[in-house]
Amino acid sequence: MMRDITPRPAHAIYVALRLAGWLVTCTAIVAALWVLLFVLLGQFTFAGTILHLDNFAARFVAADAQRQATFETQFWIASGVLFLVVGVLRRHALRDLIPHSKETADGQV
Repeated sequence: MMRDITPRPAHAIYVALRLAGWLVTCTAIVAALWVLLFVLLGQFTFAGTILHLDNFAARFVAADAQRQATFETQFWIASGVLFLVVGVLRRHALRDLIPHSKETADGQV
């Protein structure tokens, strides 16, 4: 029977770093999806993208506080949904964090 000889603190650090990397990557993908939305609205041109961002920013600043708060809530809900979708699609990256043992309950392989 082969035992895992990795020290527990080292394994905990490994898991923490892998999880942190997974979270950062998923967050970056969500940010890239928002950028892609504006690039799509700008018809894949730099000028069109900048014009849409300018229009968006001007309307956001001109809105009253309640409307801005409503938009921020909608933005964070949409970002959360995107994060969940990306997380589900990237769940394979976390698969090896949980050791899969082929041992039975009585310790036999």
